[in-house]
Amino acid sequence: MKTLKINILAILGLLLVTGCSKDIEDYDTVAEIHDEAGATVQVSTTSNSSILGNPEPGIPLDEALVTVTNAYLDLTVRLTTGNLDQIEKIEIVKSFTRSIEGDEINTDEIVLASTTTLPYNLVVGDIEDLVSGIGVNSDELKIGDVFTFRTKVTQTDGNIYYYNSGMGTTSLIVNCASDLAGVYTNPYLPQAVVCNGPTATVTEVSPGRYWVSSMTGYSFGAGGCIGFYILDVCGQLKYDGGDLEDNGYSGEGGFGQVNADGSFTMTLFLNDVGYSQTSTYTPI
Repeated sequence: MKTLKINILAILGLLLVTGCSKDIEDYDTVAEIHDEAGATVQVSTTSNSSILGNPEPGIPLDEALVTVTNAYLDLTVRLTTGNLDQIEKIEIVKSFTRSIEGDEINTDEIVLASTTTLPYNLVVGDIEDLVSGIGVNSDELKIGDVFTFRTKVTQTDGNIYYYNSGMGTTSLIVNCASDLAGVYTNPYLPQAVVCNGPTATVTEVSPGRYWVSSMTGYSFGAGGCIGFYILDVCGQLKYDGGDLEDNGYSGEGGFGQVNADGSFTMTLFLNDVGYSQTSTYTPI
């Protein structure tokens, strides 16, 4: 049976704080972001950056405590446009969030590192260092707990900016390990237009998040694959967007599970066109 891995999420945007807050939606272009913040940055993490563990057996995931088996963060902040002339310092700040069945925790930010130059690399290789200051011990973690790392810029005039999303924020979600990447049979309805024959390729884009090359029983026409993302949280799968959204569709979604034989079953639906299909992808 395949093992399970975490999902690292990346988020988009920029938050400006100058006594009041201002969201990235108030800016139209990267040039405007650069004018406000003085620079734009890009945060990346290595593929082995994750917090993985084994939940208590026989207990619902939202209640089970996790025995951590891997905890590692290798994060790099790079300058993409602009310069640091008007920037006093750049900090990487950490926060912790839990939102499980009424169990809500949201911590204040904690400074992990500070620099005046870019690129800057931060490596944290111990779970105790990752949980330090959040108010939750390492043996109290649960599946779905989120550690968020943001890039904070303080300008020489005192203004403070937070770079969010794909620009300057990344998250580690406490998860089980996952290994779904590979080539699978793609069952389909005989009357449907099939994309690339009866197979689908599953590619890991970040720990626990995968790209499935084609959905079953539906396409954009001959050869018009409809790919989609799935999230794997300890064997429970969730649809996470893809080609449908990119082409203006709405009302789509899905859920599924990893099976004991290494296959996975997904139920996908698209309300716009009345599509609904449950399919099992079996590794080849």
